[in-house]
Amino acid sequence: MLKRLFVLIFTALVPCFFMPQALAVSDTLVVYFSRAGNQINGDISEGNTAIVARLIAKELKADLFEIKPKTDNYNLEYRELTDLARDEKEKGLRPEYMGQIENLDSYSTVCIGSPVWWGDYPMIMYTFFEKNDLNGKTLIPFATHEGSGLSGFDLRLKDLYKSAEVLQGLALKGSMVQSDRAYAEKEVRNFLSTLGK
Repeated sequence: MLKRLFVLIFTALVPCFFMPQALAVSDTLVVYFSRAGNQINGDISEGNTAIVARLIAKELKADLFEIKPKTDNYNLEYRELTDLARDEKEKGLRPEYMGQIENLDSYSTVCIGSPVWWGDYPMIMYTFFEKNDLNGKTLIPFATHEGSGLSGFDLRLKDLYKSAEVLQGLALKGSMVQSDRAYAEKEVRNFLSTLGK
C-alpha cells in the first residue's frame, strides 16, 4: 500500500519538474525605426532611436519590433539622406519594411519610436501605421532629434488612431544619447516613472 502511494505521488510530481513552463508574454511592445551609419555627429554603429528603444524595452520588459526597410536606401551621407527624406515626404511615398507583427492583438501598450525627419515621422513609419491597427491601445511616442523635439508625434498618432489612448511622448537629442548612455538611461527611467510605468 505504501509503495503504491509513493508511486502515485511520484507520478503526480514528475510533470511539475519536467514539463516546460508557459513563458510569460509581455503585453507591451516597442516598435521603432532607426538608422546607423553617417549622422550629423559622425559615423555610428547603432542608431539613436534604437538605443532608446532598447532602454525602454529593458525597463518595461517589453518585446521589440524593428521597422527594417526592404530596400535600404538610407545608408547615405547625412546631407544626401536629408534630401532623400524630403523627397519621400513631398511625394508621400510609403517605403516597404520587412516582417510583420504576428500577435499585435496581444499587446495593450505600444511604444512607438522614430527619428524626426523634416518635422515629421519618416515615411516608412506611415507604411507601418497604415498596415497596423493600433486603435484601442495605449500608445507612447518617443523620438530622437537634434533640436526639433517631439515634432507633434503624439498629435499625429491621435489623428491616425481615434480610439487609442496616446500618452505624452519622450524626445531626446540623438547626440546626447550617443555620447552619454547614462544620461539616456536616466531620462528614460524618469520619463517612464511619470507615466507610472
